[in-house]
Amino acid sequence: MSKNKTKSKKGVFAAIIAVVVVFAVVVSGIVVTALYNSFLKPTDFQFAAPVSGDGTGYYRHAYNELTDSEKNVYSVILQSIYTQPERIEIPQLGDGNLTTVFEALSYDNPDLFNLGLNCKVYTEGYKTYFETDYILGYADYTAKLQEAKDIASVIIDGASIYTSPYEKEKYVHDYIINHCSYIEPTESAMANNMYGCLVEGRASCEGYSRAFQYILNALNIDNRIVTGESADDGVNFTNHMWNYVVLENSGYFVDLTWDDPKSEGSVLRHTYFNATTNDILLKHRNIQQNLPLCTDTKYNYYVYENAFFNIGSGEVFESMVSNAVHTAVQRQYKCVELRFSDRAVMEQAKNTLFNTGIIYSVYNEVGLILDTNAAKVYYSSDDQMNTICLFF
Repeated sequence: MSKNKTKSKKGVFAAIIAVVVVFAVVVSGIVVTALYNSFLKPTDFQFAAPVSGDGTGYYRHAYNELTDSEKNVYSVILQSIYTQPERIEIPQLGDGNLTTVFEALSYDNPDLFNLGLNCKVYTEGYKTYFETDYILGYADYTAKLQEAKDIASVIIDGASIYTSPYEKEKYVHDYIINHCSYIEPTESAMANNMYGCLVEGRASCEGYSRAFQYILNALNIDNRIVTGESADDGVNFTNHMWNYVVLENSGYFVDLTWDDPKSEGSVLRHTYFNATTNDILLKHRNIQQNLPLCTDTKYNYYVYENAFFNIGSGEVFESMVSNAVHTAVQRQYKCVELRFSDRAVMEQAKNTLFNTGIIYSVYNEVGLILDTNAAKVYYSSDDQMNTICLFF
């Protein structure tokens, strides 16, 4: 009996040890699984659309054109990207396109000029990560961003004295062109962003467009970036960027780069200030954004400024030219810009202006010339846009 009892105790003891071992293994497995899941289980993201519209400083049109999964990824990246993390955990992109998301982030947020051109998505376990390169270190980026914001604030303050969105828009257009010179993208590391335009005063078409976008955003003027191609000769097209602006629910195209022509010594123009689709397509093509046709001319520069002509002679014509010259001189422009309904009217206007001496008399009235008999007036014309620019 005693032997049996002894064996029984050993058996119980062994069983207890076995249970403890099994329990330890189970607990260990739970701990390992918990640790595994904590590192590799996808985050339960809470999605919220980024702010957009009047008073927010952003008009995020590119975001609104994304698929639902792309919008989720855009939103999550936007929450962290300004601090330049090495990587950002994101929800799965599904059938979305990473390039489309990355372009949308860039097009909607002109102050994100720290972004490079490369990005990627990869997975670790069950988690998905987004990585991109940065052209600036974080400290350098934040310092440059503040510099750009400081100059933008000066422009915003200047534009804010006007009550009309058109006048505010024109003020920003004129200020940027008067304080920035066009350069090729390869001439400066900052050429393609608002810093190059506002701080360095040297920018490519992209720099002009992004600076214009940033300031109009702050002025609560709905706008967006436009990408496509352009060619002054209508043949040799190259990649180009410009802007689309909404005034009173009507869209207009604005191309600051082309209103700051290198060939004319950077003389301020308004040829492409609030242009229609038909106007812009004369020398632009392959617009990448899905935009409605721009047909309204109410806020086109020539129409709004009473510098659009259906006639090329007569008292009304002469009065309109005189008013246009006086206004341009008061604004300290270096030229007066006139547009005509067609080529025939423009040629008639040239004959009236120069062969009858009208323009010399008007220039004499405003003190631009003293001797109407010996004076010369230089001009350029655009046979596609039917415009004449008379220089001072």
